[in-house]
Amino acid sequence: MENKKPEFAIKEHSVLSIATEMHNHFRDLQSYYKIAKGNVVTQLESTTDEATVDELHKQMRDIEEKLTFFHVLNNAISTVDTVLHTEKMIAEFNHKE
Repeated sequence: MENKKPEFAIKEHSVLSIATEMHNHFRDLQSYYKIAKGNVVTQLESTTDEATVDELHKQMRDIEEKLTFFHVLNNAISTVDTVLHTEKMIAEFNHKE
């Protein structure tokens, strides 16, 4: 029985470049939602209308949830990115059979 090494399905990109791009993307999304949170806080500080305050609190909960998810994803892909960029992993993914 032949034991064929799996090939990465996306031919135009490497595993290494995709991991790095995902790491950058999740980090950027974290920054985006941190700024969005600051904008909502600013609006909350200057709003007295109860309906608007309720809507802003809803937006804040949504942003906080997304921040939590992107924090976890960023940490996970950071680990993947770090491991993939070790000498042994670079050699593994650059080695063609």
